[in-house]
Amino acid sequence: MKLHVHPDFDSLSTATAHLIAAYIRRKPASLVCLASGHSPLGVFRNLVDEVRAGRLDVTNVTWVSLDEWAGIPADNPGSCRYMMDEGLFKPLAIPEDKIRFFHAMNHEPQQEADQMNRFLEAHGGLDIMLVGIGLNGHIAMNEPGTSFDLHAHVAQLSEETIAVGQKYFQSPTLLDKGITLGLANLKESRLPILIANGEKKKAIVHEALTGAVTTQVPASMLQTLPHAYVFIDQACHTS
Repeated sequence: MKLHVHPDFDSLSTATAHLIAAYIRRKPASLVCLASGHSPLGVFRNLVDEVRAGRLDVTNVTWVSLDEWAGIPADNPGSCRYMMDEGLFKPLAIPEDKIRFFHAMNHEPQQEADQMNRFLEAHGGLDIMLVGIGLNGHIAMNEPGTSFDLHAHVAQLSEETIAVGQKYFQSPTLLDKGITLGLANLKESRLPILIANGEKKKAIVHEALTGAVTTQVPASMLQTLPHAYVFIDQACHTS
């Protein structure tokens, strides 16, 4: 993996967006999977700026879902799809036929995972997969103990993820399971990227990047990926 430490959130966001944009310029019909949540918001803003300035054309990009809370409708402000819509898809006027997202209201969530696996296999896998890291080391909804060899699947959420996830919702919300791409998708993507910022992520980032490679810290898998990029800010860095 290639570790890049930036002075602050804005500079790491800009650098991450520039890396993504450079890849898309080389392969305009890329399959791109970007995390939702707070960490990628700066990346979204930079990508929107690049497109609006005419420096980047995403017309032929297909945007792929990373994860979604099972049973949460897409128009709920806490849903991953809603955050992607507001931060990226609507500002760029991305048409629905260029978005391949998990449908969280499917009463058989495993069907969503299976369909995503077939879709990615049929299209040759992901080009770009941008992820964050949870305080317990999870990536997307791959909780501690998840096999590195899983593709899209239904995940049982940890109590920590359920508690932290409440910050995205306007009122207490029942969270139980998620539909998520797997760690095998990250491993197989052509450009895997992890971003993290802030003091609160320092301890888990240090453990993930320098500790034992173990499924108990899913993000530790990045150590085994020489083609992966890790962008963090100075507040998140342990010298």
